[in-house]
Amino acid sequence: MLKPSYTLVLLLAALAQPALSHGDSVPQAVDVTGLPELPEEMATENPWRETDIDVMMKSVEIGGKGYNSNCARCHGLEAISGGLAPDLRFLEADAWGDEWYLGRVLNGYEQNGAVKMPPFSDILSQEAIWAIRTYIETRADDQELASRQGELHDLQASVEGLKENPENAAIVADRLSEVGSSFEAVSGAPKSITALDEAAYLLRSDPPRINAAADALLSVIRD
Repeated sequence: MLKPSYTLVLLLAALAQPALSHGDSVPQAVDVTGLPELPEEMATENPWRETDIDVMMKSVEIGGKGYNSNCARCHGLEAISGGLAPDLRFLEADAWGDEWYLGRVLNGYEQNGAVKMPPFSDILSQEAIWAIRTYIETRADDQELASRQGELHDLQASVEGLKENPENAAIVADRLSEVGSSFEAVSGAPKSITALDEAAYLLRSDPPRINAAADALLSVIRD
């Protein structure tokens, strides 16, 4: 049983226009190298919802790749739906949302005899399934990100400045984390993961990955 809020999202998406089928898009297995191995028995709730930062960031990284390979065609790039399928960012980050998500991923979905979503139970490992879930549920509001472009441009400039003054990497990383924490996850998850968090994480590596951090921020910069 779904919570009313997401049930409404599903209903509106269905009424808007027919959902896309997967067509000739072939489901892809996901490389989960770098993630901890989960027990053989399938978890009923996302095991990485409140994990340490290293596992969280790796889960989001791998989950993003898995989402783009298997889900974006119907549910939209960066999990932002164009209206042809439910916007998964609004699926609540709780036991109710996990139950719905797991049912769809494992069993697929058919409508009037047509396969709208194939089952992934024989394609995705448990680690991949929950990594994709973690990626989806940590998405922030894209409109809020767009509304704060001035601030994001300034932060990107600060990261670029580290190429001349790398000793300030920790200070810039702290600022990125501070601003990143101001964005809430659309799903209600405990934490959102934005390009700001990714850049901060890269700057805290040893040595700081300044070029990668600058590139990460470019993904949310709009001219």
